[in-house]
Amino acid sequence: MTHVRRPSPATVIACVALGIALGGTSYAAIVLPKNSVGTAQLKADAVNSSKVKNGSLLNVDFKAGQVPAGPAGPAGAAGAAGAAGPPGPFVDALPSGKTIRGAFNMGGTATAAGDLANTSLSFDFALASAPTVHLVRQGVAPPAECTGNATFPQANAGHLCIYELSHTNTAGGLVNEVNRSGATIFVNASAAGGFFSYGTWAVTAP
Repeated sequence: MTHVRRPSPATVIACVALGIALGGTSYAAIVLPKNSVGTAQLKADAVNSSKVKNGSLLNVDFKAGQVPAGPAGPAGAAGAAGAAGPPGPFVDALPSGKTIRGAFNMGGTATAAGDLANTSLSFDFALASAPTVHLVRQGVAPPAECTGNATFPQANAGHLCIYELSHTNTAGGLVNEVNRSGATIFVNASAAGGFFSYGTWAVTAP
């Protein structure tokens, strides 16, 4: 009668251990519990590009500065205008040396010689004091205080220069009144009929 010799328990255990050693990662993949491998179990440089699915990482997976910035996008639409600021201070008197310019035109139809036409000049801003006035008739040389002409009127500080550019059927011309805010000027007709005088003016704050 033939006897079958059974392996001892020690032999069985040794064979199982040898099988585990020879099986390597294949065995480990079969017997490791799910989610049992973490950061601590990974060797340095164990995860490389070939182990990462393309397009699976996000910007947050990289340190600041590792991902280069993309090109600048197009400019956005302009924002809405802000609220208007408060108005600036009101000028009580025109600053010294500042010049204001304007034009005048006066005339009408006279019934007889001596009929009058007048107009007013407004400075818009008051002066610190009333200016000295000069009426420069057409064809007359201006005084030293009036350095411009009817095309571009000029006046020295503290002076009002009135430049007549043209006139018809007028006799003389006078300034009726001048103050810090403006002046009134007039002309007289030389004879019955149409008459006029027009030109420009400049006043410079004293």
